[in-house]
Amino acid sequence: MLEITNELAEARTWAATFLGSKNVAKYYMARENFVVAYRDDSSFSFLINPEHLYSQMYGVTPHLDPRCADVAIIGKLKSENFSVRGGGFQFWEAVRNDNDSRIDILRDPAEINKMIEEHAPDSSVRPGDPEEIFWGGIRNQVGELVACGAVVRWQSGFHVLSSVVTRTQDRGKGYATALSAGITSHAHSLGIEEIGLGVRTANIAAQRAYQRAGFKMIGAFTNYSRE
Repeated sequence: MLEITNELAEARTWAATFLGSKNVAKYYMARENFVVAYRDDSSFSFLINPEHLYSQMYGVTPHLDPRCADVAIIGKLKSENFSVRGGGFQFWEAVRNDNDSRIDILRDPAEINKMIEEHAPDSSVRPGDPEEIFWGGIRNQVGELVACGAVVRWQSGFHVLSSVVTRTQDRGKGYATALSAGITSHAHSLGIEEIGLGVRTANIAAQRAYQRAGFKMIGAFTNYSRE
């Protein structure tokens, strides 16, 4: 029997019951964007972003809201009205695990923006974004910034590691691992217990770096869009 709720608190309880405490859904459902959630004995799904309806779907036969434009699903979407878009993404999470990794706390927006523009111009977060908590960086022996990233607070209240950038000429040297470990350690020192991140399914190098830094994958999704 399909159950429906328009109450965010109830939807979060459903997500925790179905997916456990380590679930991706909690990062995405916020009071500002939540629309509706569905569950039955074997599935859970929810709809967010009223202006461009997006759904995440879990389980055997998750309910597909007929209004949604984009879907992220663990598994395969059985609908002729949608097609795969842009492959997929994985969501990873690090829980509190203090380590000795060190980072510089970055406070110069120009330095950060220069790094992003030159080495990762499609980064989703930039200095000055209202959701940012702090920027961290790694420098080489001569003081050059070789990697940087930010911890941001999403509308849901959960924190995410975002816009991780390593200089093109310095990739493969372990900087992304050191940066991710150092940023999570600093975040934990500020009282931030859980940190999530999203990474494209095809980005194997980044996944290895995050795993070495103490992150664990908690969901792998395929993206679909309405045709």
